Amino acid sequence: MFVKKVFEEKPRVKMIVGNCLEDSWCDAVKAELDKKGSPVLFIAEGVFMYLTLEEIGKFLKILKDNFSRGRLITEQNNPMMVKKQKYHDTVKATKAEFKSGTWSGQEIEDLCQGFRFIEEMRKYSFGGRLFAALLPKMNDRWASFDW
Repeated sequence: MFVKKVFEEKPRVKMIVGNCLEDSWCDAVKAELDKKGSPVLFIAEGVFMYLTLEEIGKFLKILKDNFSRGRLITEQNNPMMVKKQKYHDTVKATKAEFKSGTWSGQEIEDLCQGFRFIEEMRKYSFGGRLFAALLPKMNDRWASFDW
């Protein structure tokens, strides 16, 4: 697995292979959580823009069906980036394709009953702050959800 070449496993870092649109990885995560008695926190950075809204809803349902409660922090881009993706540095040199974007985290909450949108914040690098000030809805942003 390529990830194991970049990151090494540690007592608090466990590599689990799986497709986020299938629940086959959930038992391995639950087993690790049960050992530690830890609450669940999922971070989906650089994921949602490559999924359709329907697929995002499917992923949220997998989380809700397999973990009684938790928090999800996700990176989101806006719908304009889907239309202008050929100019985006992460896809212009690859065959990757942005499939969705949202104007607000509320749109993600609406995809799965039982998810609650908590807050949204913009990335806080100098360039991110400048871009957010000039075009606030265009910048990638972090959104938090509970279920």
